[in-house]
Amino acid sequence: MTDTDGVVEDRRMVPVADRLVVIDTLRAVALFGVIIMNLTAMVMIFKAEAVMTAAGPVDMGVGLAELVFLQGKARSSFAFLFGVGFGILMLRAQARGAGFGGFYLRRVFILLLIGLCNLAFLFWGDILIVYALLGMVLLLFRNAGQKALLILGLTLVVLPPLLIGAAEAVIGGPLPNLAGTGPGAAQAAFDALLPAYATGDYWAFVCANFRYYVTHNLTDTSYVVMYDLGVLGLFMLGLWTARKGVFGDIEQHRPLLRRIAAVALPVGLVISVVQATRMLGVPAEGVLRGAVTAAYVGLPILAFGYLAILTLFISRSGRWLSTLLAPMGRMALTGYLASNAIGAFIWYAWGLGHINDTAWLTMGGMNLIAVAVFVGLCLFSALWLSVFRFGPAEWVWRSLTYGRLQPLLKQRTAG
Repeated sequence: MTDTDGVVEDRRMVPVADRLVVIDTLRAVALFGVIIMNLTAMVMIFKAEAVMTAAGPVDMGVGLAELVFLQGKARSSFAFLFGVGFGILMLRAQARGAGFGGFYLRRVFILLLIGLCNLAFLFWGDILIVYALLGMVLLLFRNAGQKALLILGLTLVVLPPLLIGAAEAVIGGPLPNLAGTGPGAAQAAFDALLPAYATGDYWAFVCANFRYYVTHNLTDTSYVVMYDLGVLGLFMLGLWTARKGVFGDIEQHRPLLRRIAAVALPVGLVISVVQATRMLGVPAEGVLRGAVTAAYVGLPILAFGYLAILTLFISRSGRWLSTLLAPMGRMALTGYLASNAIGAFIWYAWGLGHINDTAWLTMGGMNLIAVAVFVGLCLFSALWLSVFRFGPAEWVWRSLTYGRLQPLLKQRTAG
C-alpha cells in the first residue's frame, strides 16, 4: 500500500471529533497504566526487596497482576498512540497543503525541553525525552510506504528482545552495559542514589534524577536496545495505523481489530506470564534467563490486544467510557506531568517522604494511591476542559510550538 492509498483512506474517515474521542479514551486508559507503574516504580526501584519480603498473599497477587497485565503494556500503548498522533497531524497537514516537517520539528523540540524539565524536577523515569528524540527519527520515515513501515515497525518491536534474550542465554547472564562495567555496577549506582531520595533535599533529588537517567537509560544495554528501538517501532506502527485509516473507519476495520484481539490477547498473556516468573524467585540463569528476557516481546503484543478490544468496545457499547476518560486523554501530557509531581511529593524526602514509612510500602497501598491520583486527575481534566480549550501543559506546548500565545478560554455561545 502506498502513501497515497493511506491519504485516500483517511479522507473516508468519520468526523474528526468522533475519531479523536476514541483515541483520547485509549490514551487515558494507557495513562492509567503508566501512572500505576510510575508511582509504584518510584518506590520499588529502591525498596523492591524490602517490599516483596514483607508482602503477604494479597500484595504478591497485586505485584504479579502488575507485571502480567500492566508492566510494559501501558508504555507500549502510549508509544503506539504517539505514532498515531504523528500520523493524524501529518495527514491533516497534507489535506491543507501545508508544510509539516518544520512544524513537527518545533513540536518535538519543545517536547524535549518539557521532558528535560520533567526529568530534572519531577521524575527520574521520564519518557518524553526519548519520545522527542525518536519523534525526530520518525520524521525521516514519513514518506515510507505502508508495507515498509509495517515490516520495519514489527521488526524493531519483536527482534530486539529475542536477540538480547539469545545473547543472555549464551553468556549465562546480563550483558555488560555500554559503559563497559559489569551488571552489578548499575545496581550499586542505584543503591548509592537512595539517600538523595530518602533523606536528601530538593537539589539532591534533582542531581540524583540525572545520575539515574545516565546510569540506566543511557548505558543499560538491554534497555537501550529493547526499549528505544521498540519505541521507534511502535511509533512506526502507529503511523501505519493512522495512514490506513483504522480509527477513521472503525466499522470497516472491525474484522481486522477482532483478529488482532483474538491473537494478541492470548499470545501476549501467555508470554507475559513467562516474563513475570522473575517475581516468583525462580532462578533466572542461563537459558532460562534468556527466555525471560526474550519474553519481553509479549509486552507490546498484549498491548495491541488491549488496544484492539478497547477500540471495538468504545466504538459501540462503551461510549460511556469515553465520557469518563476522554478529557483525561486530551490532557495526557498534563496528567503525566502532574502524576509524576504528586508521586514524587508523596514518596521522596523533599515532600512527604513516605518512602521511609514501612506502613505505606505495600503493593496494595501503592496501587491504591496511584488509582486515587488517576481518578483525581480525571475529575480535574473534566472540570478544566469545561472552561478551557487545552490542558495547562498542552497549552504551553502548543503556544511555544506556534511561537505565540494560543487562546485558552472557550468562547461562550450567545443565548
